[in-house]
Amino acid sequence: MFKINWKVRVNNPFFWIGLIGVILTAMGVNPETFTSWSILIEQIKILFSNPYLLGTVIIAIIGVLIDPTTSGIKDSIKALSYNKPNKD
Repeated sequence: MFKINWKVRVNNPFFWIGLIGVILTAMGVNPETFTSWSILIEQIKILFSNPYLLGTVIIAIIGVLIDPTTSGIKDSIKALSYNKPNKD
């Protein structure tokens, strides 16, 4: 999908930290959301019933996924060749 090196990204904990962070921020989640299952489920229902909120979450996800050094939504040829995150 979009020529992204998914194998390397999903194995990188910083990818998940960034992705979860922008999703929670775009949803306007506060710490009280995680104090009960009913509150968490209600927050998820609100996300899918609010087109604006869902749109901001999608935009936030795209912001984490894109590599700003390439054109479009894709990784560079060099990044596609990695088997693990580059430490340079």
